[in-house]
Amino acid sequence: MSEGTILCVDDDPTVLSALRALLGRLGPSWVIEIAESGEEALEIEAELREAGSDLTVVVSDFIMPGMRGDELLVKLHQLSPSTVKIMLTGQSAFDGVKRAINEANLYRFLEKPFNNDDLLMTVKSACHAFGQERALKRQNDELRTLNTELEQMVQRLTRQQEMLARSEAKATIGMLVASVTHELASPLGNSAIAADMLAEQVVQVSDALENNQLRRSDLDEFVRNVCSGAELLQKNLGRAKELLMNFKQVAADQASEQRRCFDLAEVLHEVLASVAPSLRGRTQRVQADIPPGINMDSRPGALGQVLINMINNAMLHAFEGKPDGVLEIKAHCKEDEPGMVELSVTDNGCGMDADTLSHLLQPFFSTKIGRGGTGLGMSIVDNLVRKALGGRWEVSSTPGQGSRFVITVPCILPLNQAAA
Repeated sequence: MSEGTILCVDDDPTVLSALRALLGRLGPSWVIEIAESGEEALEIEAELREAGSDLTVVVSDFIMPGMRGDELLVKLHQLSPSTVKIMLTGQSAFDGVKRAINEANLYRFLEKPFNNDDLLMTVKSACHAFGQERALKRQNDELRTLNTELEQMVQRLTRQQEMLARSEAKATIGMLVASVTHELASPLGNSAIAADMLAEQVVQVSDALENNQLRRSDLDEFVRNVCSGAELLQKNLGRAKELLMNFKQVAADQASEQRRCFDLAEVLHEVLASVAPSLRGRTQRVQADIPPGINMDSRPGALGQVLINMINNAMLHAFEGKPDGVLEIKAHCKEDEPGMVELSVTDNGCGMDADTLSHLLQPFFSTKIGRGGTGLGMSIVDNLVRKALGGRWEVSSTPGQGSRFVITVPCILPLNQAAA
């Protein structure tokens, strides 16, 4: 198998024969080509390129009829930049050497008459340099291919993460539906009982009136029962209406991913009201301290999803073995960053060690895999905060002392901010 091709160019056949014999010492694995002019050398290079072979080294005389050596090397460099160029010169070839260095990346020049050993060592060195450059080029090509594959993999992972975020939002809506459905059962059931009672009372009074048996005391009792039943209906139907209104707005925000103007305190109230049924029966508490009047133009659905994930994460991880756990949510406009809102979520739970913190954003990492944890909650929070809300967040935690998450987002979302 050939290691490469060396092209010798000189208008003197005697010199070409000497060069062929000298370079033949490199071994039979090297192909030695000769040309008596620059034009012939270019033809040989074209044939090699067409055959898919590289011209490894060219050794060219400077003074030749027609095309000079420096002109040949410049043309060869344009055709095959990796070919190593060596020029044989006389003492008067300074300008040609300078041009070859500047325009053809000349590897070395030797003055005539040259020493055979010097020329042989120079060509050997040139062959080695070519091999290194070719190996480097191959490695660069492999790295470019690998980089392309990595970029494609990152794009696929990003798309999958976005799909997971949307799936999580759909799962949240499903959870809210189940919670609200369960919570509606009580007020609607009470309303149905009150309505049945009133209907029965109406039938009784109607019968008594028809049979001329209606007494004043019966009428007074009927009026009292109607007032009591109406009050019960108003109270329970009002509660059902409030639940439905909160759920309707939260579900619409979750499903649309659209931006709108809203008051942060109102959105938080809607979110807490929607998740309250799922927290019923727990001894841990969620308390909020968000003043009204923090007006935002952003994506309430993404913000609600962040808060729901943070609440669920705390209930699943933070309060194990801590029945008196408290999750506190606060918000305020940042004085040192005008136009930014800081939202903090703090718990007094079990906290996290350094190892858990270092893996917090790693997808599918969870200390509760198989016990309700998917390992996606905080990864989705990160994606929503950075991409959908255009903000940033940080976490601090101490084992045994709880955790604190601080989320900073703009009050007015930039117009070019993409959805998560």
